[in-house]
Amino acid sequence: MQQQPPSPVDAAGADLYRRMVDSALDYAIVSCDETGLITSWSAGAERVFGWSEDEMLGQPLSRLFTPEDIEARVDEQEREVARARGSANDERWHVRKDGARFWASGELMRLAEAAEQPSGFVKVVRDQSREHREDVARQQLARDMQFLARASEELADVSDLQATLDTIARLAVPSFADWCTVDLLEPGQTLNRVAMAHPQKERLEQAQELIRRFPPDPRSSGGVWDVLRTGRPLLVPEVTPENIDKSVPDIGRREALRWLQLCSYIIVPLSAREQPFGVLTFATSESGRRYNRNDLALAMDLARRAAVAVENARLMLALRESDRAKDVFMATLAHELRNPLAPIWNGLSIIKRVPHDRARVEQVTGMIERQVGQLSRLVDDLLDVSRISNGKLELKKEPISLVRVLNSAVEISRPQIEGAHHTLTLTFPDEPAEVLGDAARLSQIFSNLLINSAKYTRRGGRISVAVETEADWLVVRVRDNGVGIAPEMLDRVFGLFTQAEQAGERSQGGLGIGLSLVEGLVRLHGGRVEARSEGLEKGSEFIVSLPRLNRAELPDAPAASGMAPDQLSAGPGRRILVVDDHIDAAHTVADLLVMSGNEVEVVHDGIGAVEATSRFRPDVVLLDIGLPDISGYEAARRIRKLEGVRQPMLIALTGWGQQQDKDLAAQAGFDQHWTKPVDPARLMALASR
Repeated sequence: MQQQPPSPVDAAGADLYRRMVDSALDYAIVSCDETGLITSWSAGAERVFGWSEDEMLGQPLSRLFTPEDIEARVDEQEREVARARGSANDERWHVRKDGARFWASGELMRLAEAAEQPSGFVKVVRDQSREHREDVARQQLARDMQFLARASEELADVSDLQATLDTIARLAVPSFADWCTVDLLEPGQTLNRVAMAHPQKERLEQAQELIRRFPPDPRSSGGVWDVLRTGRPLLVPEVTPENIDKSVPDIGRREALRWLQLCSYIIVPLSAREQPFGVLTFATSESGRRYNRNDLALAMDLARRAAVAVENARLMLALRESDRAKDVFMATLAHELRNPLAPIWNGLSIIKRVPHDRARVEQVTGMIERQVGQLSRLVDDLLDVSRISNGKLELKKEPISLVRVLNSAVEISRPQIEGAHHTLTLTFPDEPAEVLGDAARLSQIFSNLLINSAKYTRRGGRISVAVETEADWLVVRVRDNGVGIAPEMLDRVFGLFTQAEQAGERSQGGLGIGLSLVEGLVRLHGGRVEARSEGLEKGSEFIVSLPRLNRAELPDAPAASGMAPDQLSAGPGRRILVVDDHIDAAHTVADLLVMSGNEVEVVHDGIGAVEATSRFRPDVVLLDIGLPDISGYEAARRIRKLEGVRQPMLIALTGWGQQQDKDLAAQAGFDQHWTKPVDPARLMALASR
C-alpha cells in the first residue's frame, strides 16, 4: 500500500509544533527513538548543551550524561520507567559539549502514534545550576551553623586547658577535615603542638611521630610560622608535588608531607586582643575534599570561638594556680611569722628565769630586737606590695648616684652574703651613673636581688653586680651561680604569691614577694627588670634597666605636706593620752612614755578619748583609728570641736599606713600619722621635745 503524503493540515501542525519547541530557549527538548538515538534537537538544546542539531542527530542520548551515569546505564533505566509509567523525572548532573557539568531537572516522556504503540521518547531538560548552587549553599550554611553551634556548646562544657584543646581538634574531624592540629606559642617563641586529631588511630600515631621528628620550620614559607607572624590565614585549595618541593627545602620534611597525602589545607590564627598566640590547621587527604573561601570563613569562625575557649581555659588555670599559690603563701606566711616569734617567746622565758643576769638579759633583748625588726620588715614588704598593686606607693625622687645606691644595698645584704661565705664582685663604670629615683626604694630593689642570690646560691658561691651604660639607660646585672630557675618559671618569677621551688629546696623559705616587690618598684621608676637562667643548677641573672638622669627634665620641688612636722616644743615631760582598744599595746606604750618622764593616761574607746581630753587636758593624744565605738577619725573631729581646752597635738597611731589613710587622718584633724609598730626611741623622744 502506497504511503499518502501528509495533508496540509498535518504539515501546518508540525511546523507550529517545531516553532513552539525552538522558541523555548531555556529548555532543551530532545526526542529519541526506542533505542535511544536522537531524532530531533531543539534550538534550546543547542543553547543548553552546546552541540548543534547536525552534531547530535543520530547520536545516543547517553552523550548528555556523565561518565559515571553512562557506566550505570542511567539513560536505559529512564526509558524503562517511561515505558512503564508514561514518564520519568530526574535531577542530576549533565555534560555540555565543552565537558563542563551542570545541574538540571529533566523529564523523559513516552510518545505514541496510537495507543500501546510507542514510537519513541521526548526529553525536556532545564538548566538549574544556579538554583542548585543556591540550594547547596543553603544546605552547607545550615550544616556550618549546626557545626559551629555544636562547637560552641562543647567548648563551653570544658574548662580544663588540655581538654579544650583536644575538643577543638576533635570537633573538626571528620566532618570538616581529615586532619586537625592545634599549635600554641610558648615562652621563648617556640611552637608546641598541643592537640591533633584523625579518624584512624594508627595513622594518627605515625603522624605524631613524624611531627616529633620534623617540627614546623620557622624558615619555611607558607606554613604555620607565616600565619603566626602575620596574623593572616592561609588557604591552599590544592596541594601538588610542585607546591611541596617549592615550599619545603628539607628532603625529610618533603617525604613526611608526601606520606600524609594532603589534598588541601587551611591554617588560621588563634588570637587574643589581636595578637596571635597559636594556629589551627585543617587538612584533607583521604576524603579528597578541596577547600574554598567558604571553608576558610568557617575555619576562621571556629578559630575565633576556639581562641575564646582557650583564653577562658587559661584564665581558669591561672585562677586555680593563683588559689593554690595563695594557699601556699598563707602557709608560708604562718611559717615566716613563727620563725621570729619562736625565739621571742623563748627569749621572754629566759628573761623570766634569769632576770638578774644582766649579760644574758642584754643578749636576749638584742635578739628580740632583731626578730621584731624582721617581723616589721616582713609586714612592710607586704604593705609595699599592696601599695604598688593599688597604685598608692609614692616615691621621693631625687638625683642620686646608682653606685651609692648599690653600695647601700650591699651593706644591707652583707650579713646574708658573708654568712654563706659567698664571693661578691662589683663592677662599676668610671663615668657618672646617676638616676632620678627614691634612694631608699632603689636600695630596696637591689638588696632584695642580692639577698635572693645569697639565699639560692649554695655555700661558697659567686655573686656579681655590674653596671653598664646603654644609650639612655643604666643597666645593672646581678648574677649568681646558684640553683637557677626552671624555664617554665621565668615568666612567672615576678608574680605575686609565686615562689619558685628552686631545685626542690624549700629549706630557704621566703614568702615569694621579694621579686614581685622588685618588679613593682622598678616599674615605678620607669624601668624594667628581666630574669634569665639557662635552667636548674645553672645560675640566675636579674637585669634591671633604669633611665639615666637627664638634669634638664628634673621635676620641681615637691609641695609641702599637709601634716605637721614630727616635732613638739621643747620642755619637760608631757601630759600624754594613749587611746587604743588593744590593752597590751596601750599599756606598753604608756609604760615607755612614763619611763621617759611623761604623765600618761590610758583609755580604750573613742568617746572615752574625747572625755579624757576635756578632763585630763593632754599635750599629746596618741589615738588609734580602729576603736570599738566610734572611729579614731570621728574622735579626732570631736576633740577639735572641744571648747575651753588647749588643743593637743593629735597623732594617729595605727596599723593602717597607706597614703589614703594619711589623707583621711589629715582631714580629720590629726597633726601626724604614725604607723605601728613605732620605734620605742621615737615614743620616748616625746618627753625631750
